[in-house]
Amino acid sequence: MPRRGGGAGQGGASGGGGGGRRWNNDGGGRMHNYNGNFEHDDRREKNQRRVSFKQNSNKNKNRMFGSALKRLEEDDIDMKDQAVVGNISRNNQFYRGGFRGRGRKDGRVNSPAPRQPFIPKKLIQGSSPWYQVTIPYGNKHEKSFILKALLTALAPDIFIPHCYNIVGNTAIFYVDEFSIAEKLNQTDRKITLPDGFKLGVKVKSGIPHVTIEGSVIEKMKLAMANRYNAATKALDLTKFHSDPSLIDVFCALFRPSILIAAVDIIAENIPDLEALNLNNNKIHSIENFKGISKKLPNLKILYLANNRIPHINSLEALKGFPLMELFLEGNPLADRFKEKDIYIREVRKRFPKIAKLDGADLPPVIGFDVSDDINLPPSKPSFLCNVEGQGVVKQFLEQYFALYDSESRQPLLDAYHENAMFSLSASYGSSLNNHNNFNNKLNSYTMHSRNLLRTQDRDVRNRHLKIGRLQVVSFLNDLPKTQHDPLSFTVDLTVFTPTMLMLTINGVFKETTIPTSSTSNRQWLPPIRSFHKTLVIVPFGGGFCIKNDILYVTNATPEQEAKCFKTPVSTPTPVPVQTAQIPAMTAPPVSANYAPNADPRQQMLQTLATYSNMNLEWCTNCLEQTQWNIEKAVIIFDQLHSQGKIPPEAFIK
Repeated sequence: MPRRGGGAGQGGASGGGGGGRRWNNDGGGRMHNYNGNFEHDDRREKNQRRVSFKQNSNKNKNRMFGSALKRLEEDDIDMKDQAVVGNISRNNQFYRGGFRGRGRKDGRVNSPAPRQPFIPKKLIQGSSPWYQVTIPYGNKHEKSFILKALLTALAPDIFIPHCYNIVGNTAIFYVDEFSIAEKLNQTDRKITLPDGFKLGVKVKSGIPHVTIEGSVIEKMKLAMANRYNAATKALDLTKFHSDPSLIDVFCALFRPSILIAAVDIIAENIPDLEALNLNNNKIHSIENFKGISKKLPNLKILYLANNRIPHINSLEALKGFPLMELFLEGNPLADRFKEKDIYIREVRKRFPKIAKLDGADLPPVIGFDVSDDINLPPSKPSFLCNVEGQGVVKQFLEQYFALYDSESRQPLLDAYHENAMFSLSASYGSSLNNHNNFNNKLNSYTMHSRNLLRTQDRDVRNRHLKIGRLQVVSFLNDLPKTQHDPLSFTVDLTVFTPTMLMLTINGVFKETTIPTSSTSNRQWLPPIRSFHKTLVIVPFGGGFCIKNDILYVTNATPEQEAKCFKTPVSTPTPVPVQTAQIPAMTAPPVSANYAPNADPRQQMLQTLATYSNMNLEWCTNCLEQTQWNIEKAVIIFDQLHSQGKIPPEAFIK
C-alpha cells in the first residue's frame, strides 16, 4: 500500500509484482498516478470548500470490475494472482465499502437476501362473536376437501362452518368463536394443496347477512319441533344457530329480527310453553321480550346462561312473566355482584315468586297472606288526621298565602317563630320540564337549593339554611313575586295535638315578576311552578306560628298547567298575621255534633260556605244530597273540586 505524504509534491513508492506508482498533486484535491486512476485525498486546508464530481463514465467499468471481483472471490485463485486481484479491488468502489456486505450476512456482494418465513397477520378480537373466513380461489376445490384440510390442521379442535357459500372465485364461511377464528388465521399459507400451491385463509370480524324469508321460517319451525318436549312443555334452544338443520342459514338468536321471529313461532305453535332454554346464544339484549308476556302467559322457567346480558336492569323486560326459576350464570350482570345476597335481592325485586336462581334453591320470602287482587281504597285530595283542626288550618293558610302573594312579605314576620328554620330545594324533576326553555328556568331557586344531589358541600348547605325569622322573611322577600291558585291546593294534616300541628301543602303558583334578563324580542310568559311545602306549626301566645318550613319548587306538569287558574276565586284581603289575632281553635270545628243555639242546619250551611267558598245555593244543594251530614259534604266537595267538576257559577256570590 502506498503511504500518503503530508504536502504537495511529496510522494512515495511501492514495490511489488505490479510495478511502482508515482503520485503528483494537480492542485484540485486529487492525486494522479501513471496508470490514469484517481485516488481521493481527504486532506484539505481549513475553510477550503470540498468539490466532488460524479464519474458516470466509470459506472460500467466499476460494474465490470465488481463482477470480476465476485468471480475471483468465489473461485480458487493462485497466490501469484493476488496482486492482480488486489490491484483491481483497490481501484474498485466496493473496496471502499460502498456496497460490501449488503444483503448477505457473509459479506458477499450483490447476493439476494434470504427469504423470511411468512407470518400471518394477527387477528384482533372484535365486539361481535362472529368471524368471516375467506378462502381465495376456494371455488377450485370441493367444500368437503377445504373443510377437511382445515379440520386436520386444527386437530384436535373442531369447528362448525356457518353459511358456507361461493362468491366469485372465493369461498366464504363463518365461525362463532374467537379462539377458533384465531387458529384458522394461523393456517394461512401453511396447508399445501395437491397442485403445489398454498391454501390462503383470511379471517376478519364479520356477521352473516340475515333475511327472514319463508324458507328460513320453515327451517326454524322444523328445528324447534325437534327440540320441543311435549311431556314437560319445554323448548331447548341452546346454541340454536349450531343446529344441524340450520348450518346453511344464519339463525343466531342474538339478532333482534331472528329472536322476534322465534318468539312469534313459539306463541303461534306452543302457547302453553312453561320452560324455555336460551343458553349459549350470545344474547346481549332481551328488550324484545317486552310485551310478549301475554303471548306466553305460562312461562315459569327461563334459562339465559352464558349469554352477554350486561346489566341487572335488563331484566325489566321480563317482569311480566310469572317466573319461578331463572338461570343467569355466565352473564356480565351476574359477575357485577360481589355479594350473593344483593344479587338475589335485585332479582327478587323483579320476580317476587322466584324460588330457584342459577340452579340453587332460594329461601322462602317472608310476606303476608294477602290476595294479589286486593283493591286499594280510593285516594283523597286532602287528609285530616283530626277534623277539628280543619278550621285552624284553613284560616291560617288563607292569611299566610294572602301575605305571601302581596307586594311586600315583611308582615310574615309575625307568622314565624323567633327561632324558625327554613330550607329550600329545587330541581327539574321530570323530563316534561323543559329547562332549556327560558320561561322554565329555575335559577332563582336552584342557586339557593339544598338538594343533596346538587349541593354536596356541607358548608354550602349550611349557609343555605335560614335560621331565625329575620333571615327567613328576608330571604322570602327576595324570591320572585307570586300568585298562588288556592283551588289547586291539597292539604294533608298529619299531626294535630295541643302542642304541634304538621301539615303539607301541594299546589301551583305563577311568577309575576318579569326577569331583568328578558328582552323585547323574547316573549315572556308567567311561568307556572309546582310546589310542595311542609310546615310545623306550634302554639304561641294566643295563636300559632311556624317553627319549621321546608319548600320544594319545580316546574308544573302540563296537566297542572291545563287546570290551574281556571276558576275565579275571591281573594281574601291580606291581614297582617299576628299570633295574638289567631287564637287556638278560633274557627268552629267541622263536626256533625256541633250545634249552637241557632238552627243546626243554618250553622252547617255557614260552615260549609266558609270552607268551600261556594255560594249558599250550592252549599244547600250539597248538604241536602248528603242529608245534612257536614263531614260527608266536605269530603264530597274535596273530591269534586280536585277533579274540576264544580262549575264556576258555584263560587259566584
